[in-house]
Amino acid sequence: MNEDLIRRLKICTSLPTPPSTAVRIIELANSPNASLMQIADAVAFDPALAAKMLKVANSPLYNSRRSASNVRQAISLLGTHAAITIALSFSLVGGLKSSRQSNEAQLFWQRSILSALACRVLAQHFRLPADDLLLAGLLQDIGILAMQTALAESYTQATAGAADHDQLLLAERAAFGSGHDEVGYWLLKRWHLPDHLAVSCLTSHIEPKGEIAVNPNSCVAVSGYLADVFLKPTDPVVTLRATNAAAKWLGMEAQALTNIIDGMREGVKEVEDLFDLPLVEASQADALVAEAKELIFIANLRQSREMEERAQRDALTGAHNRAYFDDALGKEFDLAVRHGWPLSVAMLDLDYFKRVNDTYGHAVGDAALQSVTHVIQSQIRNGDIFARYGGEEFVLLFPGTPGEAAAKVLSRIRETIASFHHTVDADTSFKVTVSIGLASHGNGQGATRSGMDLVNAADRALYLAKAQGRNQLAQATF
Repeated sequence: MNEDLIRRLKICTSLPTPPSTAVRIIELANSPNASLMQIADAVAFDPALAAKMLKVANSPLYNSRRSASNVRQAISLLGTHAAITIALSFSLVGGLKSSRQSNEAQLFWQRSILSALACRVLAQHFRLPADDLLLAGLLQDIGILAMQTALAESYTQATAGAADHDQLLLAERAAFGSGHDEVGYWLLKRWHLPDHLAVSCLTSHIEPKGEIAVNPNSCVAVSGYLADVFLKPTDPVVTLRATNAAAKWLGMEAQALTNIIDGMREGVKEVEDLFDLPLVEASQADALVAEAKELIFIANLRQSREMEERAQRDALTGAHNRAYFDDALGKEFDLAVRHGWPLSVAMLDLDYFKRVNDTYGHAVGDAALQSVTHVIQSQIRNGDIFARYGGEEFVLLFPGTPGEAAAKVLSRIRETIASFHHTVDADTSFKVTVSIGLASHGNGQGATRSGMDLVNAADRALYLAKAQGRNQLAQATF
């Protein structure tokens, strides 16, 4: 973390610190021998915390078959680990929240508590430790509170333009050399909280790489985006971000995500009561969830289409791939036969392209293939189908187009490619040419038995164009 920022945090006399009850509970959390009796004793010294522990033990969040009538019974029902975690959650929020009453601070705690609720619902969905996740979600952004306190107006000015949580983190790093993720880690280590809570401040803000891994940290990362859905219900971009985050970190599809949002809606009133903070208007909750579900469905549909589109494209050039072309060829050939429509296919091969790779390298060769692709795409209609067939070979399918009309388009493509300058550097450029073979079905130009017969005929015409000296267009005869 930035050393100047650490210095400013250390000298800040009003930096958030755990209340006395929380300090005792932290000691118990770090003790392998903590007992239910010790926890009950620590909680009993704080009447407000004792009341909350009794309430949570009897709340629908825990669905216990037994009810508790006093703190000792409540602690016994919750168990050692859960009791410590929950008590720590309430004592930290109670102590830190009372020290700052601004609208800014209230928004911070609303987001933190909604994140904690999201963590709990996600934990139930993925069968992870719910109480640990609740506390991690609650504290993941505690660094914001510390930076707001220690840096005051300079923090407000530096982050004023941040439109969302991700931009806030970037603005912090740009202005102070570190973000609230690192500050949160530093602060929780300073408080001697369990390591996994401090680490979650860091890992929940790191973009996932490689395979999706469902774990507590990825749940914490997604929880903030879900909290924003409830805080900004009229902003569709927020819901789309949550959808993308859930897919990216947790591999969640639309139905699973809407179930999580439903679970959060059901738990909102309970956590509002437990943390003494209004979160969502009851009258708005149903409408909010309904709108979020619709947006999630739309986003999922769009993502499905994008994935399908990517699967049909060549990764280098962006042209359709051979599998897509083969499928389209079969369908278009059947239509042409059924309705008596003309259909033309052209095979295109760049001349002596190996020389380009050997002379300038494969990176320049790849750039040339991309340029040729753009040239061809600019010359054809929307209904024409253009695909990379392999290497430097391409194929064009012209539905409803007789050979004469297709030949005019192909001649224009050949001339444009031949005149295009491919730049290597400021002093070096080169040109490439293309040989083209064309075959047509119907419209008095002969008939073929299948789409592949048409492709084979175009391929033979391509070899004829090369034999005639390259940079030629040759038409198949039947």
